[in-house]
Amino acid sequence: MKHLSFRMKLTLVFIITAMMEGAIIGSLSFSHSKDIVVKNKKQEMSDTINRIDVNINVKVRYIMEILDNAVVSQLVRDACTPGWDEGDQRANRTYLDEYCRSLIKSVGEQMDISIINTSQVMYTTVKTHGSGPMYLSKDILKSYDEALGGRNNKTVWTGIMPKLFSPSGEEHQAVTVVRAIQDKEEEKNLGVMVIELDPDMFSNLLLGNQGLFQYQYLFIVDQKGQVVCSNPKINNGWQEEINDRFERGIRRFELEWNGKKYYVCGQYNGITGWKSYSAIPFEGLFPQAEDLNKAIWLVGTVSTLGIAVVIVLLVYTMAGPIKRLSRAMGQVQKGDFTVRVSNKRKDEIGELTESFNYMLEEINTLIRQVYQEKIAQKNAEVQALQAQINPHFLYNTLDSVNWMLIDREEYDISDIILSLAGLMRYSIEDEHAFVPLEKEIGYVQCYLKIQKNRLEERLEYSLEVEENLAAVQVPKLILQPIVENAITHGIEPRNRKGNISITIKGVGDDMIISVEDNGIGMTLSQLSHIRDELPDIEKEGHTGIGIRNVDRRIRLHYGDPYGIVIESIYGKGTIVSLRIPKEHRPVTELGTEKGENARHEADHRG
Repeated sequence: MKHLSFRMKLTLVFIITAMMEGAIIGSLSFSHSKDIVVKNKKQEMSDTINRIDVNINVKVRYIMEILDNAVVSQLVRDACTPGWDEGDQRANRTYLDEYCRSLIKSVGEQMDISIINTSQVMYTTVKTHGSGPMYLSKDILKSYDEALGGRNNKTVWTGIMPKLFSPSGEEHQAVTVVRAIQDKEEEKNLGVMVIELDPDMFSNLLLGNQGLFQYQYLFIVDQKGQVVCSNPKINNGWQEEINDRFERGIRRFELEWNGKKYYVCGQYNGITGWKSYSAIPFEGLFPQAEDLNKAIWLVGTVSTLGIAVVIVLLVYTMAGPIKRLSRAMGQVQKGDFTVRVSNKRKDEIGELTESFNYMLEEINTLIRQVYQEKIAQKNAEVQALQAQINPHFLYNTLDSVNWMLIDREEYDISDIILSLAGLMRYSIEDEHAFVPLEKEIGYVQCYLKIQKNRLEERLEYSLEVEENLAAVQVPKLILQPIVENAITHGIEPRNRKGNISITIKGVGDDMIISVEDNGIGMTLSQLSHIRDELPDIEKEGHTGIGIRNVDRRIRLHYGDPYGIVIESIYGKGTIVSLRIPKEHRPVTELGTEKGENARHEADHRG
């Protein structure tokens, strides 16, 4: 970026900004539109379930009304008595047949009516092969008694049950409704009237305009969790999972089944005890989402391209005068104060050009009026003024900022400012000096604290030093470059939590400083390359010039037996070990003037 022209930078900034703005607006528009559509579709699903429940109520209430009227009919009561259609009473069956046909016709659906006393079927509209009463098993009679549960004055919807009579001996399912037949004088049960309805009757309630979306599942389950009807056919395991959620009081929920996500809503019917459900895959809530997304991005792309063209034209129009002004300034910089820039603009750039021309006129006047010695004097004053802003001034400024943060109880930021001030104070002292080890460690701790604040949880560090080594004199700034190298080349590329362990211990007359990290490490070829280039200060390799300066300075101070050793395993980390003597013993060969100059040069580079 720094090598690009101002015109190109301005163009890129405007275009990138327009692209980002278009992307953000497009993403937010799509997201908001999708949320609105999905919310409306979910509400429509809930309305569908409510309409289905209303239709169920209308249907079942009418059947219950018919059944309530039927059980008080004398024909139905008489049919519970043995021999009710024999002999002179044979016409009773004809009357009852006509009565039941009228009931079926009024309902307008296929259904069977049966009258059962305490042990047998006394009458049924189903065409059977035999004649006369038919005995039932105790299990069937018990199921009806359990369904009634003592509710003799109420119609009970038992849900899906096997039909009493199935053709060809095959078992068929029916939606069963039962109602006790009572003797109104003695208030005792004479029998049970059973209506068996075809489940397809309720399937019709799910068809027509009720299914609003593609791939929508609508189904009804009874009190026992059996499917009364569904559109289309559903998986039993899936239905059981939905019913279990609903039984726990969740009416609207998301469900994942076989790797696919569904939205489900349900409705409880207080008359039958049934539950109506609607389920739809999430992509079915807004099937046009992909088309809308493509349209938004197409509009955004075309708009961005149009804006880019306008921006390019605008930038080149604006940058042209600035470019001419820049070339004129270059000539002035070379000492040509006679140059002038033609100007016809009245905007800010025109004002800037006029100011530039006016400035040159003033400069020419000053040059003519002021002697060269006066100019030299002013230059000296400027240099003196600039010299006042030095590292000591910056350190004092940091100290003032720190006290302001303490007054405002910003202790975390104050701690970082203190660490930065410590680094600055340490760095502006005599760069050739030897310092106690504990002072060098304090400097590294300040540096690590700042890096910890920057990397947060990605960096942990530990420091272990033998107590008797705190006063050992060491060359200044030998530890920080190694730690910086471990963070830059080991921890940061790892992109997860890293650890740096600093260990300082004595070994005989020497001291070993080890910096170990669990970063990305190095391959054998990389490690070999670094070991080869480490002694040569003029090379620029993987480790950076800082760590090579440290090795060079140690060898200049103490001789070749001392210096840096690097060990690394790719994928596990790197260990940099630094060996120096406990006592400050400069190499005798460096006592010459050449040696001293070499040491000073190395210290300066470090």
